[in-house]
Amino acid sequence: MRNAKRKIIAGTVFFCCIAAAIGGGAIISQKSESVPTSVTSFEEEPPVIILDAGHGESS
Repeated sequence: MRNAKRKIIAGTVFFCCIAAAIGGGAIISQKSESVPTSVTSFEEEPPVIILDAGHGESS
């Protein structure tokens, strides 16, 4: 019984620490006015990605 309680408490503490770290990171990035790289606009044309299965049938 004690082992189960310890796992539940440890999981809760771990989750709270992770949530606090994510929240703190969000606040710090908001104060520094940083922009995520996925939101930045392309100066040039975006790259074209060609997917090829490699079976040799396309040639």
